Amino acid sequence: MLQSVNFTVALILMPLSLWMFSVPVPMNATVTVVPNLPVLCSPTSPLQIQGPATAEIICVNTQLKPAEVAGWIYVEPSPPVEPAPIYVPEAPVAAAAVGVAAAAGLSHLATNRREWLLAPLLPIISRIKKATADDPIRREILSQIERMGAATLSQIVKATGKTWGAVQWHIYVLEREGRLRSVRVGPFTYYFVNPKAAAEVILSSVDPSSLTLEDREKLDLLAAG
Repeated sequence: MLQSVNFTVALILMPLSLWMFSVPVPMNATVTVVPNLPVLCSPTSPLQIQGPATAEIICVNTQLKPAEVAGWIYVEPSPPVEPAPIYVPEAPVAAAAVGVAAAAGLSHLATNRREWLLAPLLPIISRIKKATADDPIRREILSQIERMGAATLSQIVKATGKTWGAVQWHIYVLEREGRLRSVRVGPFTYYFVNPKAAAEVILSSVDPSSLTLEDREKLDLLAAG
């Protein structure tokens, strides 16, 4: 069974070279790959892979000098989906007998083994508890981003004191839920909640003359809210 994996990537690409990182996905398994790598690599955004397959992260250096590649690749398997039970129609007499037996069994459980009645709800309860346990971390991430206006992944990691993999996963979940947005300006990806505040922070941290036309349009849209 594939478990959550967090790969640390740090290497030097020689001129005109190619590097490939493969993540095999077993049969009937689905994983979410969240890469945090520079523009030399592809893909750089989260993707889902269903097995049997191989998720490949490829970094290509077409420059005439060595380039350093550093970042993270987080692989999170999706929970298995249990097949729905198949109900077979029974004869009227057999159905009546089953109904009487079920009523007697439920009566016995209600008086002697009430905790057994909660057994089907245990997976749901455990997921709710897990989500509740994750909420404080995501609230802290949102709070730090709102305080800073806009922040890169490394700035959020430094502000929260959490690991890169944990912060990266929670940011992915927050973006998927629509509670957090991101924009790529130059070589950096900025995460934000308030677009106007994000535009002001990003403009104050970069040289306006170094911005491309596409980056200027992005910041103009953010400033417009």
